[in-house]
Amino acid sequence: MKRLLPPVVVLAGFGVFLWLFRLSKAYDMPEKTPPPLPTAEEIQEAAKRYKYETGKYGGVLNDFIDNEMKDLNLAISTDAQTSSVLGGLVFETLFDRDIISLDWEPGLATEVPEHSEDPEGLVWIVKLRRDVKWHDGAPFTADDVVFSFNDIVLNESIPCSARPALQMMVKDEATGKMVKKNVLVEKVDDWTVRFTLPQRYALYMQLFNGTYMYPKHVLKPRVDDGTFASTWNIATPPSQVIGTGPFMPSEYVSGERFVEKRNPNYWKKDEAGNRLPYLDRIVFNIIQNPETMKNRFLVGEIDYLDVRSIDLGEIIRKSSGGKYDVVPMGPRAGWSYLCLNQNPRSRPDGRPYVKPHKSGWFRDLRFRRAVAHCLDKDSMKWLVSDGFAAANWSPYTPKYTKYYTSEVRRYPYDLDEARKLLDDMGLKDRDGDGWREDDKGNPAEFVLTTVADQPTLVTMVTIIEQDLKKVGVRMIPEFIQFNLLVRRISQDWDWEAIILSYTAGNEPLLGKTIWKSGEPRRVWNPRTPAGSAENRDWELRLDQIFDQAYTDWDTNEKRFRWETDVKLAHEWQQICAENLPHIYLMYGIQVYAFSKRIRNRCSTVYSLYEIERLYEDPEFGR
Repeated sequence: MKRLLPPVVVLAGFGVFLWLFRLSKAYDMPEKTPPPLPTAEEIQEAAKRYKYETGKYGGVLNDFIDNEMKDLNLAISTDAQTSSVLGGLVFETLFDRDIISLDWEPGLATEVPEHSEDPEGLVWIVKLRRDVKWHDGAPFTADDVVFSFNDIVLNESIPCSARPALQMMVKDEATGKMVKKNVLVEKVDDWTVRFTLPQRYALYMQLFNGTYMYPKHVLKPRVDDGTFASTWNIATPPSQVIGTGPFMPSEYVSGERFVEKRNPNYWKKDEAGNRLPYLDRIVFNIIQNPETMKNRFLVGEIDYLDVRSIDLGEIIRKSSGGKYDVVPMGPRAGWSYLCLNQNPRSRPDGRPYVKPHKSGWFRDLRFRRAVAHCLDKDSMKWLVSDGFAAANWSPYTPKYTKYYTSEVRRYPYDLDEARKLLDDMGLKDRDGDGWREDDKGNPAEFVLTTVADQPTLVTMVTIIEQDLKKVGVRMIPEFIQFNLLVRRISQDWDWEAIILSYTAGNEPLLGKTIWKSGEPRRVWNPRTPAGSAENRDWELRLDQIFDQAYTDWDTNEKRFRWETDVKLAHEWQQICAENLPHIYLMYGIQVYAFSKRIRNRCSTVYSLYEIERLYEDPEFGR
């Protein structure tokens, strides 16, 4: 099981980048040189060259979760802790991801189906391993796969959050209406399963791999008698939870820890033929406070730490003691951005969402570009993130190289260029007070709203405020509670400018609700009416890109052309950089600290380790 770094959607978060706050009426750039961090390419190349050692059996990995588990039934659980503890370690999926390329690779299946069984791309055959056993010794077969999909995930009587991913809206031939149809999962023989999709879908592998495998011989009676939802609850003895994974639940102490022990009959083996995993146990310590987590890492009570920027100096300084490595993992998948409200419409009572003269400025590309040229990202990098961040120029980061492009328009910090753009708009200082006005005397000012109680955001907002002041634009900071900000951007649409953060996964063109016109989450102008003149050419093209994504089918080869999606993703990034629906700020650099007591750690920009390969060095510290 790879310790893949999970994508997380964060709204106005950016809290992981706290390091220092040195602003009063002005800010000074610290005299520093960039930290000697490897690039993402260097990290990946080092991983390609890494050679695993033959490990020693025994030992413990001291892991952590940041809250209590609420359930031991992974199929119906919605909390991140249960998923972290059970997903991949106790229960497995049919496929996995390569830790360097993120390409699909076999898991419980023997091979990745790359070609459909029919010209339309609807039928896919999956062949299963024959050497997999459940923790109680029963064989894993196609019956378990069909049961997991049909009897659990697609069972409408079971509250399973994975079900919508296996359902598609298709036109009913008899009525012409759109109806919901399930992916059809059928047993071909004991080691072969056939998947039939209601319609062609390029990300079919994600459909197949979104369901963990569950033991039919254990759970079928619970499904049949209607007690499945109460099966494997938090009061269940952990040893009764049966999967196929490398570890088996063994102990749970509320408020303290959840423990898993080695599966001695796990199907994976190392290059020498030794059965994996090497570790005897994983202990998930329950630690809710980040400061406590850091301190417990420093005294050796947990074995790794996702380092906050506020802690980087201390962690790096203390690493010279030789007890742990500082592990840079390249760009984070999330970024921050400033957004101007371009909504020109009015409320039902006739009041405009944004004052018309301001929405006119915000819809003028020259204004958005002027603001972009006022963003001193180098100062933000140091003052907010102590150098562990980088300027971002588009709605993606270099973390996922398959779809990322650096060939986008950039807006260097250039106050003179910003002044020229504002002059060209007719925004000028007409009364000599240092602030610009339009030809009707409206002052060039706007309110920037963001989350309260976030020192990093205060720092960032102060930098932006001071640089806009230098070009004659007044920005008025407003800090409000998170829930109020969410309401403003999702329901009231009552704001002028905001700072938000977002994290994308490795398939960026899934984000239709963020980018397409008419969608509520397209914050720069939500729910634009279809066919409205509000939609500019570049917005219409974004609609087309997200409709076209993941649909290019090669009839001869019976495969999807992913190359088309890469081109579309590049065009999407270029359009956004050119037209600035969001004005992009920064992405962070992810850094872990990892105990030298645990060996065989191969880290990539996507994965911290492969759990099966880790082993404890019995000589460490002696």
